[in-house]
Amino acid sequence: MSVDDAPFADAIILAAGSSTRMRGPDKLLLEFGGLPLIAWTLRAAARASNVRNIIVVAHADRASALRDEPWIREVEATVVVGGGRRQDSVASGVEASQAEVVLIHDGARPLVNPELFDSVALAARAHGAAVPVVAVPESMRRLVDGKIVEIVDKTGLFRSQTPHGARRELLLEAYAHLDPRGPETFIDETSLVQSAGFVVSTVVGDPTNLKLTLPGDEKLAFAILEGRARADEVPPSVSV
Repeated sequence: MSVDDAPFADAIILAAGSSTRMRGPDKLLLEFGGLPLIAWTLRAAARASNVRNIIVVAHADRASALRDEPWIREVEATVVVGGGRRQDSVASGVEASQAEVVLIHDGARPLVNPELFDSVALAARAHGAAVPVVAVPESMRRLVDGKIVEIVDKTGLFRSQTPHGARRELLLEAYAHLDPRGPETFIDETSLVQSAGFVVSTVVGDPTNLKLTLPGDEKLAFAILEGRARADEVPPSVSV
């Protein structure tokens, strides 16, 4: 492998949330195929050609136990403690990285594929920062108290996904302008980077790269993972 072909990005997997909207057990620990869903997230990151290390950002009361999990050791992930907000957890992950590019991904997106990590990493390396997006296919309505108050034209509307990618030096420069641990809250890394004056490029996202947010989302994730598992099965040999 040449220097140019060497992996240059660290995948920072966010797993410090509380799953309050799922109204049940921690969504990251729901199991498929004998593994928690977050393990499938980590396996996808580990298969990406441009990812050199994986950093898992966990809640303080889970970090120690996570370090002993076999699926953490399998991908040689580093576990660090996150904070109360997403941006605090991202900052902890960035501080633990020394890579040229950091890829920040929601642990609650277990259907991500390695190719998306690679695509975002390359775009971030070339342009400074990048995010995958998917066009909004449905017509949009704005509701107030359950009533439609506005029809929103879907033209030009896109849903952003993770991983978000940025050159680490650029992200640290953005942090110098806008302290991620300060009082201002940002919805994600893209909004912080843009607020600091940097341009964020986009890559084509993956419609199946779903985020488990609400009760029932896990059923769709299980169905997609089951379909992938069947597609990966080697068909039986045929006797002649």
